Amino acid sequence: MTTALIGCGRIGCLLEGDPLRYKPCTHYGGASAAGITVTHACDINRERLNRFGADAGIPPENRIADYRELLAGARPGTVIIASWTETHAPIAIEAARRGVRVIVLEKPMAASLGDCRRIIAECEKRGTTLIINHERRYDSRYRKIRELIGRGAIGEVRSVHGSILTGGHRGRSSADQGGGPLLHDGTHLVDMLRYLFGEITTVQGEFRRPGRRSGFEDGACAWLTTEGGVDIFLEAGGSREYFVFELEISGTRGKIVIGNGYERLYTARPSRFYAGFRDLVEARFPSFRRNNCFRELYLEVKRARSGRGGPIASTGQDGYNALEVVHAIYLSSHLKRKLLALPIAPGSVNLEKIFDLG
Repeated sequence: MTTALIGCGRIGCLLEGDPLRYKPCTHYGGASAAGITVTHACDINRERLNRFGADAGIPPENRIADYRELLAGARPGTVIIASWTETHAPIAIEAARRGVRVIVLEKPMAASLGDCRRIIAECEKRGTTLIINHERRYDSRYRKIRELIGRGAIGEVRSVHGSILTGGHRGRSSADQGGGPLLHDGTHLVDMLRYLFGEITTVQGEFRRPGRRSGFEDGACAWLTTEGGVDIFLEAGGSREYFVFELEISGTRGKIVIGNGYERLYTARPSRFYAGFRDLVEARFPSFRRNNCFRELYLEVKRARSGRGGPIASTGQDGYNALEVVHAIYLSSHLKRKLLALPIAPGSVNLEKIFDLG
């Protein structure tokens, strides 16, 4: 089955050159590790396209700058979309119409809830399997934490602090991009909150852009509640000079902390400092088999395109719901931190007005 990579940039293939990252760490690397050969490539930057094609052993005739030409001529069975956010919807919809069996779509799924719905509808109509790259769903560390929560290792979860701390917004702001750091980095955090704690039912938030009266946010904070009554406090962006992805999960009998490269478990013990109280003491984190999330994702792709696959770990609906929470935070901020109940109507989110882009 032919496989096409559309978008030969950072997450498409270039990050494999990062000497510090746990490999594979790109779509091309994950596909290769799972035994899937990328046979065609597409990028509007011809120099980058040819460089990747030469490195990947893709013949010149299979390196095509226009995705429409590629989809019409090659008729690939699997398409990986790792291009800019504003291109996700037109490429995914065209791929489904051309009979592509499996689409892997980079996050965020699209710039608008309406575009997400159109992608999902077209894939359902054509029988196309749609997988969204929220890769932590495939990571054995997060799967282990879901198991620990499920069996009550820290009691009942009461509250969660979720942080995705990065630099502020850089570059232009336009509605077809969908948002700033809360969207482009925070979508991973929101998706993992849903994966671990269930559906989010209410949202109240605020975004900030110090020194600017228009454009996307530099940072955002929000209070979310889940259908199970878990309170979640979220921060994204924040103009930091470092990068943090972290969940601090507090239960009735303990706490779990997980971030990039670490996972810790704390359980309640009689206090060493106060009579009649209990403290949290670090305990041994249960053993688990480490995996590579990108390889795991593409093993799922392999199963899906063979017709022997089970449930998809990261579906189009998951991509839609993650974007809905992000856009609800934007809308809540625009409405003076109004508490919003989910779901929200796609037409209620006017990014031009919310970010003063007119």
